[in-house]
Amino acid sequence: MKHIYLKIPDRDELHHRKAWMMDPETMAYNAGFDMKVDGYDKATGTIRKTDTQLQEWYDKWTTTKKMYFAYIYDAEEKIPVGEVYYQYQDDISAHMVGIVIASRYRGKGYAYPALIELERIAFEENGVEVLLDMFPEDRTEAVKLFMKAGFTKTDMGRQEIIFGKQKILRQFSLTKKQYKQKR
Repeated sequence: MKHIYLKIPDRDELHHRKAWMMDPETMAYNAGFDMKVDGYDKATGTIRKTDTQLQEWYDKWTTTKKMYFAYIYDAEEKIPVGEVYYQYQDDISAHMVGIVIASRYRGKGYAYPALIELERIAFEENGVEVLLDMFPEDRTEAVKLFMKAGFTKTDMGRQEIIFGKQKILRQFSLTKKQYKQKR
């Protein structure tokens, strides 16, 4: 397992996030969805943000306990390889999780330890009660990752048309109680 650490980036490190968001290979998982996000390109999944927009986003995400965002660093090379985050969603009374590994670092063992560390921070440090994610069931690597990290597949799901194909998005959940039991 890769040795990683999570670190909330400094303002002058946001260029990494900007580059990842503009890389079609990194953002391919995001393509085809009907998202209402400024700068989103449905064909590539990329999201274009100005430096000012990134600074505003950063200020919002680093000043509240309802949101958490950090870069995933390779502990030996001391370089960022991706990001993890969660955000509280009032309509479902839970925190939605996200993990993005830059395309050039995928398949190298970063996602699992990053997700485990995100769980620890959420449940042990920040008082989160439930973590959720939702993604297409045919993203088999994501399914394996979340199941290995202790998440369970729920009955909640929805259908979406992505690039003309009907896909089933499935919700995965991990509660604080489940987290404590697996530790």
